[in-house]
Amino acid sequence: MTIAIIIIVVLLAIVLILNALFLYLQKRNSNALGSDAPFVPRDEGLDEATEKYLQLPRDEWTIISNRNKLYGWFVKAEKPSNTTVLIIHGFAVDHTSLDIHAQLFNQMGYNVLQVDNQAAGKSEGKYQGFGYLESIDTIAWINELLRQRPDEKIILFGASMGAATVMMTAGNALPANVKGVIEDSGYTSMLDVVNYHFKSRYKVSGRFLLKLISIVSKVRSGFFYGQADCTKALQKCHLPILFMHGKLDTAVPYFMRDQLASVGDFPKTMYSCDNGQHIRSYYVDSANYRQTVENFLQKYLEE
Repeated sequence: MTIAIIIIVVLLAIVLILNALFLYLQKRNSNALGSDAPFVPRDEGLDEATEKYLQLPRDEWTIISNRNKLYGWFVKAEKPSNTTVLIIHGFAVDHTSLDIHAQLFNQMGYNVLQVDNQAAGKSEGKYQGFGYLESIDTIAWINELLRQRPDEKIILFGASMGAATVMMTAGNALPANVKGVIEDSGYTSMLDVVNYHFKSRYKVSGRFLLKLISIVSKVRSGFFYGQADCTKALQKCHLPILFMHGKLDTAVPYFMRDQLASVGDFPKTMYSCDNGQHIRSYYVDSANYRQTVENFLQKYLEE
């Protein structure tokens, strides 16, 4: 009896520890992938352009996805446009983290739809999905966009976990209206990026522990960590993708750009910034960043 009690206590302790680690990784506002990004001085004119963009009228949209009410904000281009850039933000932030990128697409003459992921900003939800759950929501946003604007061309843009989201989305059968994907600072998979941080902090691999936590994730949030894998999704992708990464990125290592681009059979365009940090290449290399994006969009929106 004593041995049985000890076993039960040990098993209960293991479950409680795994649940605590699950919450640490996936709860709203988690800092599992690091603290706030360091301040990076922006190229001249970017702050003013972003402030101007934020003064534009916007329509609030809502959808229900994964049983959560999600919020988005649609900004029309200055001149009528039939192209919308759907912008997906990253881990433990909200849509405002990419306002500076939103103004870029607005300046280029495109409509912009910025959304709050589940468990972020104004949107409902308890748990972040490292791109897997968010990819389901992104498809719901695409459907809503086409419900309101049936003839719209759509470009998916995401940064960090948002980049992983749009890459995972691209592995699905999408409407022909979706013309391309731009990913900035995206990772290869949830297991890869979390283990990268685990190794950086504790000097040992955390893969076995992550696979145990993954069981809790499946029970509580509906997916195994192995499902949040961009390399698997890209093997089924047929859309053109622009890969954009900074060489000084310490949150998502630069080598993941080439790993991502090495899989799948689809049109690929590459961009790198020598002094670019995580999602900060546009801040310090705005002219080249913009020109690369413009060239990509002009090529694939005309096809």
